[in-house]
Amino acid sequence: MPRLNVGEMFGERLREVRRKHKLTQVQVSERSGLAQNHISELEHGERMPSLVTLLKLAAAIGCKPTDLLSPFTNADLRSLLEK
Repeated sequence: MPRLNVGEMFGERLREVRRKHKLTQVQVSERSGLAQNHISELEHGERMPSLVTLLKLAAAIGCKPTDLLSPFTNADLRSLLEK
């Protein structure tokens, strides 16, 4: 299986945290002020969030911003940034 890129890794984590909090994309959209299709694109790794978007997502979901970034280990970061 090919290694995921940074967008895909973030998207998987966003989906996982959102589902853990039993929220739909529509609910996160309403709470964050972000369009539902924007959230979908983030979850599919098609877009990368800005810092402001990351903070809006965390507030909407009710988690810490770092919860959305937790899958990134130092080794992941080094390998992703070398590309």
